[in-house]
Amino acid sequence: MENMQKGQDAGDKVKLEQYISVSLVDVVTDKIRSNIYSGKYLPGQRLIVREISEELGVSHTPVKDALNRLVSEGYVVALPRRSMVVKEYSNIEFIDNYDQRMMIELYYADEIMKRAKEDPSMLEDMEECYNDMEKFVSSNGELTGLTWVNCETRFHRRYMEGCSNRRLYDLYCKLDTNKSSYMTYLNNNKLPLSLEFLKMNNKEHKELMEAIRLSDSKRFCQVVYGHLIRSCAVYAIDEASQKRFEQMKENAERFIAKIS
Repeated sequence: MENMQKGQDAGDKVKLEQYISVSLVDVVTDKIRSNIYSGKYLPGQRLIVREISEELGVSHTPVKDALNRLVSEGYVVALPRRSMVVKEYSNIEFIDNYDQRMMIELYYADEIMKRAKEDPSMLEDMEECYNDMEKFVSSNGELTGLTWVNCETRFHRRYMEGCSNRRLYDLYCKLDTNKSSYMTYLNNNKLPLSLEFLKMNNKEHKELMEAIRLSDSKRFCQVVYGHLIRSCAVYAIDEASQKRFEQMKENAERFIAKIS
């Protein structure tokens, strides 16, 4: 009986150690992710396990596990010879992703209006996200960039999540444009998006909600266009990206012009 008790105690200890280990990995992952959003770890910067371990006061193992998790989340890239760097986003890649997002949102505008009438919780949930983003911009940067990205992502996905084409909705989510917008700006400017830029974003979010509330598909498309074009303009900084940006604008304007 005594041996059985010892065995049980040992098993409980292993489980407890696993729990503590997992919790520590969560903490380290959150810290590294926050440092990426704050610009402390910039796109393209090599992440050295030993240095991060010393900085955070933890062993190498949770840091390695955290970095692997961030690879799967798309924040970190694993290179040959076990090197890991913060992911870099090219301007062309970013504009291409926004162009796809624009096409999807404009195409499903009528369906979004219809679903909003059938499901009042859509606007209620969007309003909640909007209020959270207002708290963020009112905090003068005291909250993390990750807080903003998560709120904005929820806001836009809420009106897209009932899309009748589930594969297209999955593509929409995989584009993850709110995160890539933040990261591409970091890549180009070596500092996070300004609060003024984010305040304008949230002003446009309010206009989107109003268009949905009025079931005004054309107004919704116009606001989506302005919202995404204003974001993309920041990244059209060379000849190739400017050309791609102009193509995106022309395609969207042609689509909106046909809406009655």
